[in-house]
Amino acid sequence: MNRGIIATPGVVNRLPKGFQMKGNLSLDEMRYYALYWDKVVIPTNNLVHIGVPQEDAFISAGVIERPRVAFNGSYEGDQVTNAMLSCQSIVAKELVKDKKTDWVVQQFNDELIILDGYIEERNTLRIDLASCLPVPTGEVDIQDILNFKALRKNEFIALHEYLDEVYEQALLSPDPTLASKKAISNLTKSIEDLDKVTQEGFKEYMRHNLSTVFNLYKEKIVEGMIMDITMAALIGSPIIPAVTLGGIMSATMKVSVNSTQTFRPADENLKLAYLSKAQKDCIY
Repeated sequence: MNRGIIATPGVVNRLPKGFQMKGNLSLDEMRYYALYWDKVVIPTNNLVHIGVPQEDAFISAGVIERPRVAFNGSYEGDQVTNAMLSCQSIVAKELVKDKKTDWVVQQFNDELIILDGYIEERNTLRIDLASCLPVPTGEVDIQDILNFKALRKNEFIALHEYLDEVYEQALLSPDPTLASKKAISNLTKSIEDLDKVTQEGFKEYMRHNLSTVFNLYKEKIVEGMIMDITMAALIGSPIIPAVTLGGIMSATMKVSVNSTQTFRPADENLKLAYLSKAQKDCIY
């Protein structure tokens, strides 16, 4: 199955009479998208178009799509802000219906920011990976990124599969012993493999954080597997504390269960959101 994300071109900060871009996507974040997902959709609109670095090159290479949401009539002040914030949800609402692609909304925030009409409070399981996902930086052409991705396709597939495996194992064993489970070992190995091949392929790279918000279903997850979450987990206690992942300095993982705001149209999906940040320090 293809893995796709619906992202925003930056972080929008609401103001009394409009908005400001708190932060725009960087070139390194665009490369991060190109490496780790098969499809990347970054909606725009007819009121305010916010470009992304090397936009034409990424579109020409087939890395990203920029569907245009059309708003009719006159907009000003808060109306423009609401329109800006709604673009991701409007496009995502339709895309998450596609069962051939694992579509998830993506934001560079600690928590998901969505307009009221699209949010729902749910119990979720969150897996936080810190300083884990290597991304080339510096003078790197997009085609070099795509060639590397094609060459190391199996490593990138394994990362996503083992992340899902950790989720399934956490549901079956919501206790501190999860840190020693095979799922953690497999994920650690996949991250170490990606780190190794990135070092071999590029002179400079940086490590990204990734938080994945999973759905806590009330019924069956898959055939024969029933969710078994303890009351302690459901009130927000960590299932496992942050643990160091293998030999990568500062790379950690934390699994926790919380009640949080999620994207309502995706309430039947396994994954509800990705939240991530780029590390500031480059590695040479």
